[in-house]
Amino acid sequence: MISGRLQREIKKNIDNKKQTILFLNRRGYSTFVLCRDCGEPIKCPNCSITLTYHKYENALKCHYCGIQMPVLKQCPKCGSEKVKYFGTGTQKLEDEICRLFPEASTIRMDTDTVTKKNSHEEILNKFRNEKIDILIGTQMVVKGHHFPDVTLVGVIAADGALNIEDYNASQKTFQTIVQVAGRAGREEEKGRVIIQTYNPDHYAIMYSAKQDYELFYNAEIGIRKMLKYPPFCDIIMIRFVGKNLEEIQNLSKKVYTNLNEIIIDKKNTFVYAPVSSPVDKIKNKYRWRIILKGKLNSKLLNILYKAIDVQVKDGTSITVDINPNSMM
Repeated sequence: MISGRLQREIKKNIDNKKQTILFLNRRGYSTFVLCRDCGEPIKCPNCSITLTYHKYENALKCHYCGIQMPVLKQCPKCGSEKVKYFGTGTQKLEDEICRLFPEASTIRMDTDTVTKKNSHEEILNKFRNEKIDILIGTQMVVKGHHFPDVTLVGVIAADGALNIEDYNASQKTFQTIVQVAGRAGREEEKGRVIIQTYNPDHYAIMYSAKQDYELFYNAEIGIRKMLKYPPFCDIIMIRFVGKNLEEIQNLSKKVYTNLNEIIIDKKNTFVYAPVSSPVDKIKNKYRWRIILKGKLNSKLLNILYKAIDVQVKDGTSITVDINPNSMM
């Protein structure tokens, strides 16, 4: 979890009475739970994602719908007791830091620690005023903070966001690393940033390490042009959400048929067949989508309005998102 290089740099900071920020954009202790006999992951009953183990509450939680369940001792599918916890969250990182550096003071800032009013500011003020050695946090620690004594930033699992199904994945990774790196060395003493990654040759990682926006832009814009991603093309996502799976499947097929019947310029407007969303159920509502790629103009907008003009039952919705910030 903590490389030898990062361990040495943290120790150096502790000895020199300087502060360190460790960034990991996953909260909880273990990010998923799996049965080692049948391979079945322990999923949320309301959402199509695995539950996250939170050690301090000794509970399994869903980060989408908020459901909380007791820790399982047996697999609900096969009854095996070989239930194993995998992955790393901020709670496990905090435990590891306390084990490696028992002499250091630590504080954690994530959604689980800022539940009360003003707790966000209280944690930051405590870190700053009480000269706490190490701040462990998620996206909350990335930007907008100035800590004079922070001279080291460690980015744990920097490439996590690169593997999600999103045309913005590289941009988001670059932006996050550059922002969190900017917390180090804001005063006279030079800052150090250590990025831990399994993809050191990925351009988003390389150019964020160099803090070179121009090189990243040139690489990213070339890929987007080749793949017809924004700004060279608009991505339009039509999402279907409802409690009845068959209903939203039929709706998406109907809209897909309408689009293919209405769109004449099929060389410049691409319509992809309806499929389930990457997270295909949230809060007991199923999610399907249709993706279009083309230049958004008044003509295409009229086509969209006509295509989605279908009868929708109560509890089912159709939404249109232009160049969505998240494809999930």
